[in-house]
This record gives sequence, structure tokens and C-alpha cells, in this order.
Amino acid sequence: MKNLFQAYRILFLFLAFFSINIYAQEQSLASQSSSSLSNTAVAPIKKSIILFTQKSSATAFNYGKYKADGVFWGHMLYNGISSDTAMNSWAADVENRVSNGEYFFGRLEFDWGWKWMIDFMNDPGSYWAKDLNGNDILWSGNIHNGQAHSWQSHHGPEFLEWLKYQVDRIDFAPITHLMIDSQTSASRTLHWLGGDFSVHSMNNFRAYLKEKYSTSELSALGINDIDSFNYRNFLLDEGYTLNSYKQQALSIDGNIPLYADFVYFHRQALNEVMDELFEYIDTKKPGIAIGATTNLIEPRGFVFSNRQTYLAGEFFHDHNVSTSPPFKPMLHYKAAEALDKTLIYFPYPGAFRALYDRSAPRQARGWIAQAYAMGSVFTIPENIWLGSGYPTWSPGWQVYGDLYTFIHDNSALLDDYQALSNVGLAYSVYASLLESGMDGSNTARQTLRNLVEDNISFDLKIFGDPDRPLAPTVEDLALYDVIVHDSDKQYFTAEQNAILTTAGSATNVVSIDNSSEIKQLLSWKIDVLRNDVVSNNLISALPRISSKPEAPYVLHLLNRKYNSSEDEAQTHNNISVKISSATFPNTITEATLHRPNKPSINLPLETDNSGMTTLTIGTFDAFWGIIELGHTGSLSTNEERLAKQIINIYPNPSNEFVTLSGLNDANNEVSVLDIYGKVVNKFSNIGNKSVINTRNLASGIYIIKIMKDHTLIGIKKLIVKH
Repeated sequence: MKNLFQAYRILFLFLAFFSINIYAQEQSLASQSSSSLSNTAVAPIKKSIILFTQKSSATAFNYGKYKADGVFWGHMLYNGISSDTAMNSWAADVENRVSNGEYFFGRLEFDWGWKWMIDFMNDPGSYWAKDLNGNDILWSGNIHNGQAHSWQSHHGPEFLEWLKYQVDRIDFAPITHLMIDSQTSASRTLHWLGGDFSVHSMNNFRAYLKEKYSTSELSALGINDIDSFNYRNFLLDEGYTLNSYKQQALSIDGNIPLYADFVYFHRQALNEVMDELFEYIDTKKPGIAIGATTNLIEPRGFVFSNRQTYLAGEFFHDHNVSTSPPFKPMLHYKAAEALDKTLIYFPYPGAFRALYDRSAPRQARGWIAQAYAMGSVFTIPENIWLGSGYPTWSPGWQVYGDLYTFIHDNSALLDDYQALSNVGLAYSVYASLLESGMDGSNTARQTLRNLVEDNISFDLKIFGDPDRPLAPTVEDLALYDVIVHDSDKQYFTAEQNAILTTAGSATNVVSIDNSSEIKQLLSWKIDVLRNDVVSNNLISALPRISSKPEAPYVLHLLNRKYNSSEDEAQTHNNISVKISSATFPNTITEATLHRPNKPSINLPLETDNSGMTTLTIGTFDAFWGIIELGHTGSLSTNEERLAKQIINIYPNPSNEFVTLSGLNDANNEVSVLDIYGKVVNKFSNIGNKSVINTRNLASGIYIIKIMKDHTLIGIKKLIVKH
């Protein structure tokens, strides 16, 4: 019965792989209009894509060294996009690149395009976010046409028109993809910089409250005349100062009157702007791939639209020597995979600035490896902007070129793969609104770290905040052995907690505090050992599986220890990996370890009577390795032989016998395996038109494996019906 349950669980995992996460479904319903956007079909971004961060690095020489596919930060001109002559010159360069087969991600802007905004708007001064004192919230303070560079308010009719104007200008060039950066608008200033109390914000917030609340409800909130209500004056009358507002606004639960409404109002307005922008983009460049800097785990701003083909961003990175590769961005990777969207990103300047100060560029090899191993894309670190007062840093292709070549050469082991997990992590969006950071709550990040350092493979299950109380279904949660939660569960709504409670009847819902219980409940586990002692904190082993059943399984090895004195990965000796028999759907038959700039090696593997498979690694001294796992369901790697032999079986379904056709010669060996990978029958000296008896097989699904000279030449599925 246990084996049958496990077989169904594996089947459910495959079905889950093809399902759209419930969060994406709900967000799509919340954000898409009734336009034709839902009918737009755009090819997904491959997980092996290699992109220069910016155009200055994308020289012909560097394209060869990095095996790059294109440019990600495809800015328009910093000055003068209103000039057709200047834009035509920029467009000609883009056209030349695209005609050479390069991708060019054209980039629309918020903060970087501040000069464009000033030139476009009739009254740009009314589109700067204002603090509680009524002053512009400065960004850089640089001056253009008499206006100081400040944070933008995304309220008011001209703001959307300005974004549409950018679409019109970028339409000069044949860009291949579109990226929208970076929503640095009022949705963030209200938390950290004193609010957005600009005239457009105040007018729109008044309308928001009037629509949401009745007259009696408004009166209970202290608003007796909504038509003359001004939130800034309201807070000043309540005795708030700029400093007291700033201190309390870091958390949505800072006890500022009407503050939660103010937060959700800003977020809703930005989402509406983005939805209208997406609609307009499709009138100019129908079906183009669109990405935006969407921070799914820190929802202070634009949340998500299913019109997005991919996600983009800049993230904070741990960069100390004891935490490498970093844990901080991993929640972002997991959130992107929960939506089945490829994430493309680069760290904020502080991360590489720290490496520059320590002359330690190779530490970032672990960062790049981790991103790609978890299904995300880390753009090439060349000509890196380190921030004011620092030079632009080019570590050189010798530092990272072999790593990106490795990604290019192993694209088949990256594209179309997703994490194979038997644990779901219940994540609270609201918890991050209670804290001032941008990378989820401290509690969630610690929970993630505990799971990673135990080599427990998990998916993120997103529970939204009270404004958007999204949650996975009970059926979705039931696909996992364990649903793990932490103390952030206290911030779930009553309905969300009810889902967890109900899910507990179908699976195990356990606190992260009970780590030993979690491991006991797992139907499968992968462990890394050093000298036969479990040492999961040294190397992460990340299993991934393709949507194509015949594709090899993949196990990424990430070295979690960095040698700062040599700016290299630490060396670990006598390393082995143990894989439970129930981890993958089929039995592992071979293992090949691939590493950057090193020859691939076949790994010895040994399976004991319990089905536990041990892979002997030996010395592991790289930042990253990919173990390619052949299995009983794999297609032959001998493509030439397969091309010559098109093998068929008939009749299928069968009740008495099947005939094999398409074999070039005799002396083939045929094995019949059940759904657990167990050999139930074996035949020798099989040739073309040979007949195999199925009369003694129970009704069900079987795998026919055809071997020739110890080489797999064919895999066929057989259905037996009696």
C-alpha cells in the first residue's frame, strides 16, 4: 500500500509540474482586463539564457567568451529620447545587433528615466512624491530643466501617459523583449522616506476611501467630510511629524491611522497603471515578451500580472565570506518558480562593491551557480556599476567566462527543468509588510536556511496579505509529504489557517521547530556525506526534473563553503551522495558529473537492498557541479542508433502479446518493468517482428526497455488490459 501511495504521489508531482500555481491564477484574475491579453501566447524565457547586464559589455569579443545570447539592460538614451534623429541612431544599433541574432531587451524606466519625465510632463513638479512636510523626496538631487531628481509619484493622469510615451519611443527599434524597471515610486516612499502626500496621491486616496467605506464607516474612522478630506492634514492634526511617521511607517502595523488603507491604495494604483501599460504595449508590439521588476515576496508595489512572460529585478545579496552562495535571494528564486516564470536579475551595487574592496571577484561564481541551479538567470558581471565614488569594474572574462560557457554547453540540463520537492513551505506575504526589508521576513529567511542546510527540497506556497488573501488549495498542499510553517503563520487570515488545518487531514503540517519530525515524515531524501557522515551544510544537492519523462534527472551540487584566502571554493574530500529510491519516478542507472572547465566523469553508483543509491564523488572542489542521472525511462544517448531504429510495439494496449518492429538486427535484450522500476520479465535474442508474451502480466502500465550490447536503444510504454 505504501508503494502504491508513493506511485500516486509521483504521478501527482508530475501533474503539479504542469499546473499553474494558484497564486498566478488568482493574480491573473485580479490583474488582467477583458482585453485580448489573455490570448497572447509568448514563448517562455529559457533557463539557460545568457545575457550581458548592459550594452557596454556586449562586444563581439565578449560574445565569444561568454557564449552570450544578448543584452538585458537595453536602455534608451539617457538624454534626448524626444529627438527622432537620436532615436533613429540608437535604433540602428539595436537593429544591427538583432540582425546578428542577438536578443535585445528594450527597457522602459521609472527612476532612470527621470529626465524623460521632466521633458514630457506639463507639470512635472506635481509628480514628485511629497513627504509629510510637503517637500519633494529627493533621489539624487541632480537638476534638469529646473527640476531636482526626486522619487516619483505614480498617481495622476500624466504618469501613465508618460509610460505610454516610452513605449512609442522604444517602438523605433526592433527590440526582441521588453523589460520595465523599476517601480521605484510612491509605493516605496510611503514606507521608508516619509510617504507620498502629493496632490494627485491625496485626491486619489480620497476617492479610494469614498468607494471603499460607507459614510458611517468613514465617520468611525474619524472622517466626517470625505469630500474635503486630505490625509496629510489628517495626520498632522493627529500630531504626527515627519520623523514619527517615518519610524512607524516601516511596518504596515505601525499604528498610523488609515495606514493599511494607504499602503493598499498605493499598491492597487500601481498595479492598475501596469495593467493599462501592458494593454498599450500589445497595441504597439503585440505578443512581445514582457518582464518587470516584480518583487513577489515583498509586495510594496507592483505585485504581478500574468501578462508577464518573465520576472526581473535587482536584489540584495549576502556577500560575507561565511555565507556564500547567499541565502537572501533564494526566496525570490522560489517565488518565481512558484509562478513558473524565469527570473532574470543582478545584485544591487553593494554586493560587488564588497568583492571589489576585497579583490575577490571569484566569490560571485557561487552566486551565479546558485541562481542557474535554482532556475533563475544571473546576468553577466562585466562593467559593473559599484555606486557613487567607485569606478566601473570589469573583473574580466577569465573570471566568469568558463562558467557561462558551462551554462551554454549544458543548456539541455537547465531548460524545461523544475525543482523536485516533497515539502511545501507556507510563506506569509503579510509578514514581510510588517518588516522594513525587501527580501521577505527574517523568520522566513531563517526557515529557508534551515531547510537548505538540511538538504530538504521544497517549493514556496504563497499566502497573500489581507488585501489579497491568496492561498494554495487543499488539493495542492496534499501533493507534498509535509507542509512546513514557521511563526509567521500567526499572520495568516482565518480562512488561510483553515486551509492549512483542512490540508492536515491529507498531509502533514509541521512547524519548522520540529525539524526531526519533518525528516521522519519524508518519503524520500537526498543527503551529502563527507567521510560517510551527513554533511548537508557543506554542499547543497538540488534535484530537478524535466517535464519530458524521457529526459535525464538532474542533481545540482552547490558548494556552500568559500575559501576567502584563495578566492575559491573550498575543497571537500571523500564526498558521496545518497539518494532514496523513491526520489525519482524511475530507477537511476548511470550518473555523470559535469563541472565548469573540467572534464565530465562517470560516477560509481551502488544501490543497496533498500533501494538507496550512493554516488561516489570523491573530491569536490568546484563552486558548482551538475550530475546527469540516466534512468530506466531515459531515451538512449546514442542518437545515431536511435535515428536508424524507429521501434514500435503493437497492439498497444495488449492482452496476450505484443510485436516489436523496427529493430535492425537480432540479439537484443528486452526487459519489462512495472511502474516501480522492477523488472517483471526479461527476453533475450529479440529481433525484428519478435513476439513478447504479456498474458501473465497484470493489467496496468509497463515500460519496455530494449538493450543492445549493454546500450539502451529504446524505451516504450506498454498498457496491458485483460
